[in-house]
Amino acid sequence: MKGMIFMPLDGFAVCHLHRELSEALVGGKINKIYQPEKDELVLNITNQKSKHYLLISANNNHPRIHFVESTKENPDSPPMFCMLLRKKLTGGIIANIRQIEFDRIIELTIISKDELLDVTQKKLVIEIMGRHSNIILIENDIITDSIKRINRFVSSYREVLPGKDYIYPPMNKADFNSLSIDDFNARLKLLPEQKIEKAIMDSFQGVSKLISREICHRIGIDTSSKVSELDEKSLDLIKKSMENMKAHPKYSIYKDPDSHEIKDFSTVDITFLNDMEIIPYQKISPMLEDYYLLKDSHQRIKERTAAINQIITNKLERNYNKLNKLIEDKKNAEDSDKYRLYADILYANLYSLKKPVKEAVLENYNDGSQISIPLDIRKTPAENAKKYYEKYNKAKRALTYIEDQTQKTKEEIYYLESILDSISKCDSVGELREIKDELSEYGLIKSYKKNKKISNNELSSPEMFRSSEGFTIMVGKNNKQNDTLTTKTASKDDLWFHVKDQPGSHVVVKTSGKTPGSNTINEAAMLAAYFSKGKMSSNVAVDYTLVKYVKKPKSAKAGMVIYTDNKTVYVTPKDNEVAKLRDIQST
Repeated sequence: MKGMIFMPLDGFAVCHLHRELSEALVGGKINKIYQPEKDELVLNITNQKSKHYLLISANNNHPRIHFVESTKENPDSPPMFCMLLRKKLTGGIIANIRQIEFDRIIELTIISKDELLDVTQKKLVIEIMGRHSNIILIENDIITDSIKRINRFVSSYREVLPGKDYIYPPMNKADFNSLSIDDFNARLKLLPEQKIEKAIMDSFQGVSKLISREICHRIGIDTSSKVSELDEKSLDLIKKSMENMKAHPKYSIYKDPDSHEIKDFSTVDITFLNDMEIIPYQKISPMLEDYYLLKDSHQRIKERTAAINQIITNKLERNYNKLNKLIEDKKNAEDSDKYRLYADILYANLYSLKKPVKEAVLENYNDGSQISIPLDIRKTPAENAKKYYEKYNKAKRALTYIEDQTQKTKEEIYYLESILDSISKCDSVGELREIKDELSEYGLIKSYKKNKKISNNELSSPEMFRSSEGFTIMVGKNNKQNDTLTTKTASKDDLWFHVKDQPGSHVVVKTSGKTPGSNTINEAAMLAAYFSKGKMSSNVAVDYTLVKYVKKPKSAKAGMVIYTDNKTVYVTPKDNEVAKLRDIQST
């Protein structure tokens, strides 16, 4: 939505997180430590008979720390940093948790025993700073190790390496909590020509653009006003507004009112976003888990599919080039009739061709015109005629081969485009695993080690919707899902939908012996268009038929079917319409 601002974990969010974590974890015991991602930890902590899972992420795009209810699949072999933490921190007691000034840094103090059973104090520092985020283990102010090692070539200010002294990130801004009202105002006045919205961000720790804009909105000043244009009363109100935000948190996720897509979150009441759909939360961790569950998952999937996407794109490019060459070869082969004509005319005029020439101008017996025939002076007229007959026959044989290869290449292009379409719709590790299994099976990527712990219950499932008439609509998200949905899940009298002549999802309306109305047919067709290569187009053609008329040819690749007895409808896919069908399903 226009005007939205991405909300990072700013100082206010970290402040409220610090309060929540301290209440739940101080005095708690660290039981287990996992590292499901290269930049992410999960700590299993027990305190007063309550078990907590604490997620700590140093991801460049979504750094954070909060409690989680669901955890990710862990790698078969733990990374080195995870093994170090297990050795140093397992069994340790969390003695203290603090926020460093009002910045985005949280420090856990942990009391544990070393190999000699001596009690030692260690610190786990979580720096939540975008691409500079890190998780650092410290003993006696010396870095033991970190989840990201930073050398002098990356940062000239400080190195984050084992054995180095730990230095806090540069703090060039002030903690507003420690300033008197006069010092606060004086700090702002150091930037007289700066716009007030940016001056607040540049002067004080932990203030995001969203918070700064909300401060201006609450006290009624224009965000573009210069600091020098504001009176003392307005400057006083800025600090009072920040103190009020800290004292009265309000946890909310903001959604687009039309598409219901999650856009933002905040730990304070953002009054200028009241036109958004607002979902309130009692605690900060559930809000962050819900928000990042989608955002972080999409980012992780995007990272993991980048290499596969490149492989498929390269193969597609080669097939496009091959198809263009085949089209050119076909055109040349279709011109081969002239070679037979040359040969026929040469044989008819052998008596008149006595001397070797590079070109013979003879009468075309078809229309009486003159025709020029190139000749090889090293051959006799009869040999030249024979050469043209051979070229004609070779071209005819090539035409059959070219047509066969053209069909196979078009099928390969369609299949590869279907894989790209599946990747674009992939939003879970299970779906990504199925795509990789399929590509490995067909030799498009190298075989990889599969996790034997995965059961059939953990495989991904088609996405479920409900039509306005109450019919269940199932949408396959990849070729394996499509195969299972069409050939096993669907009944013969269910309705089957697919975008016409483009890669896309198989969509099935479960009829349960009833006849769907036009609304359900249009809604299912809209879903078929939305989950296809034609998502961004208008007036998309979608075919539909009964499942009993859909057949999977023998030896066909995953997701490939043929169908008959179909009808066609034309629809325009819309985000808000898809969201409505999701909402009906969830109620």
